Amino acid sequence: MPIFEYKCQGCGQEFSKLVFKLSEEIKCPECGATDVKKKISAFSSSSENSSSGSSCGAGSGFT
Repeated sequence: MPIFEYKCQGCGQEFSKLVFKLSEEIKCPECGATDVKKKISAFSSSSENSSSGSSCGAGSGFT
């Protein structure tokens, strides 16, 4: 279940929402409007073994 970021076109409120179904109607928690736009967000991940911040596995010691 992905978490998406949205911005309300009515009041400008930015919020995150855990989406259970892609067809789910999203409402602004501030004003209740359904005129919201999904924001583009960067994917992030973390790894305990990576000091360079790369998540591709480079330098992980596997050959």
